[in-house]
Amino acid sequence: MAAEYLNKLFKAKKEFIFIVFITGILLLIVGRADTKPPEKTPVISETASEDIEKRLEDALSAVEGVGGVKVVIYYKSSAQKTIARDKTEETDKDQKRFEEKVVLTNGGDPVVLRENSREIEGVLIVAQGGGSQKTRAELISAAQALLGIEAHKIEVLKMK
Repeated sequence: MAAEYLNKLFKAKKEFIFIVFITGILLLIVGRADTKPPEKTPVISETASEDIEKRLEDALSAVEGVGGVKVVIYYKSSAQKTIARDKTEETDKDQKRFEEKVVLTNGGDPVVLRENSREIEGVLIVAQGGGSQKTRAELISAAQALLGIEAHKIEVLKMK
C-alpha cells in the first residue's frame, strides 16, 4: 500500500514538473510575441536635425583618408505636432453646435500631445577620399552607426 502511494506521488510529481515546464515555454513564446518589432526608419527631431549634418561632417572628416566632407540628409517627412483641443457640443432643439478650443499651458503655449519626428529617407556623403572602396565602406559604416539607417540608404561619392 505504501509502495502504491509512493508510486502515485512520484507520478504526480512528474506530471507537475511537466506542466510547469510546458507553462514556462508558453510564457516565453507569449513574451516574445508581445514585443514589437524594431522601427525600420529612424526618426530625428527637428532640433537635432539642424546640426546633425555638421556634426557628421566633422566626425567623418577626422577619419584617416577621408579629407573634406559634405553631408546631405534627406527626410521622408517633416516633424508634425498634435495639439490638444477641447471640444464641446451644445444642442438647442434641432441644432447641434460644436466648439473647439486649443488647450494652452500656463505660459500661453499650446499643449502638445504627440510629436512625430522627421524620418530619414537617405544620406549623401561627398568626400575627397570617396573614390577608395575602403574609405567608402568606412563612411557608410559610420553613417549607419550614427543615424541607424540601412546601408542601401547611404550613398558615398568622390569630391572634385
